[in-house]
Amino acid sequence: MDDLRVRDVRSQMPGGNHIHSARRTGDILGVAIHHSASVHPSSGLSLDTAQSIFQDHVQNRGWEHGGYHYVVLANGLIEYALDEAVAGYHAGIKDPTDALQLEQGQFWNRHYLAVCVAGWFEDDRRYKGPDGQRHLIPNRFTRPTEAQWRAVVGLVVQLCERYAIQAENVRGHRELTGCRTRCPGANFDLDGLRAAVLALTDARHSAAD
Repeated sequence: MDDLRVRDVRSQMPGGNHIHSARRTGDILGVAIHHSASVHPSSGLSLDTAQSIFQDHVQNRGWEHGGYHYVVLANGLIEYALDEAVAGYHAGIKDPTDALQLEQGQFWNRHYLAVCVAGWFEDDRRYKGPDGQRHLIPNRFTRPTEAQWRAVVGLVVQLCERYAIQAENVRGHRELTGCRTRCPGANFDLDGLRAAVLALTDARHSAAD
């Protein structure tokens, strides 16, 4: 997994010049997995990039910067989009009284790195057409591509080793307390990801002994 293809695009991202002073507070404790939930209506393949995702976050949603630290494309290319030292806007929840004891809903943003896998990993997806009707998207690319999966596993292994993160703290967006979502999609195998990360981490440690 040391042959990962990573492209640093941080300086090219909307809001990129702003984020260098907005450092996160608190330790990095885990990795959150997301999907972009946007695909081409005729092919089912995602055309998203870090640029297009951040453009939406900054220009349409009014965020200071994009929400994800890494975006993994279908061809296995990993785009490093937001500095790891900056908290991403990826899993914040409204909890003003801190009833969940999650730093008023900002725990996941402050302490988890965000990896977005470009795609929409569900069957029978639909989109709203110009006619106002909802149309079925072909059931193609409803799971990460092989290259994409390898890249996600390799990236998460590196992040876990860098920050001493346990495999159980690699979680899908839907697994984060307080978050009501299907992200990263019903067809994204989160247990399989954790198992692959654990196995590869163990193998690397055994080889180093």
